[in-house]
Amino acid sequence: MNQAKEYAETNAIQFRHVAELVDEFPKEFKKMKGRIIDIGCGPGNITRDVLLPNVDKDAVIVGADVCANMIEYAKQHYGVDDKLSYLQLDIQTPELPENLIEHFDNAVSFYALHWCKNTKQVLKNIYKLLRPGGKAIILTISHHMIYDMYPEQENDPRFAPYVKNSMKWAPPHQGCSDAEQIMKKDLIEAKFNVEYCTNKWETFKYPSFEAFMDLVMAVNPFVHLMPIDVQKEYRKDMEERLKSQCPVSKKDNTTDCRVSILTTIIQKPPISEEIDFNRHV
Repeated sequence: MNQAKEYAETNAIQFRHVAELVDEFPKEFKKMKGRIIDIGCGPGNITRDVLLPNVDKDAVIVGADVCANMIEYAKQHYGVDDKLSYLQLDIQTPELPENLIEHFDNAVSFYALHWCKNTKQVLKNIYKLLRPGGKAIILTISHHMIYDMYPEQENDPRFAPYVKNSMKWAPPHQGCSDAEQIMKKDLIEAKFNVEYCTNKWETFKYPSFEAFMDLVMAVNPFVHLMPIDVQKEYRKDMEERLKSQCPVSKKDNTTDCRVSILTTIIQKPPISEEIDFNRHV
């Protein structure tokens, strides 16, 4: 539960970027009606405070996340009666729950799918979740410098007992110069109509280097496995590695971090080849 609270308190930059995405595509969000699933909703603050106010007023949202702690925290702090609920779901599962198939009119996912290595399975499942004609808006990291640090730390004797299989956590497009083309190919293979797919570098400005480090540690998959004394040493090591790549302003102490972001708007064809008409009678 502490990890969910920590992430909710440190994801202000993601919060702002999703709000900017809504401002960029206001009509696409406002046209989202019926049942909407937010895949990888995390602690639920972005789902409630950014997504819910910007979709159709009668829409009903379900936040889904693989982490039970995130879902429990979201239920306790960010649920809205009859408008917003939460469920645990692994979007990479090879077998979706039957009751969720073609259960949603629209889907979104913000800063979540980069945790998934099996992009093809993820897209296949999003396709199955949507009803014919349903749209999805996806915002995901394609490259981030923090994932370049993990393999180096895995080879450090101080952290090796805790930092294992580090590349498992890197985005599937990490280091790919053609991430946009790869994603488009996967989307088409999943039978989606691709309306928008762009990969570009964004500069995120954090109010301080400490604020940036708080978020880095909040999303780190290894630090919670470490004793407190090792956590402190690990944070100091990460600070030293990142300071050389994330300039700190001498004027106001803000910190810039460049991240490559994939933004996608897709639609399931209005007539699905996989509809079980007997189930929808």
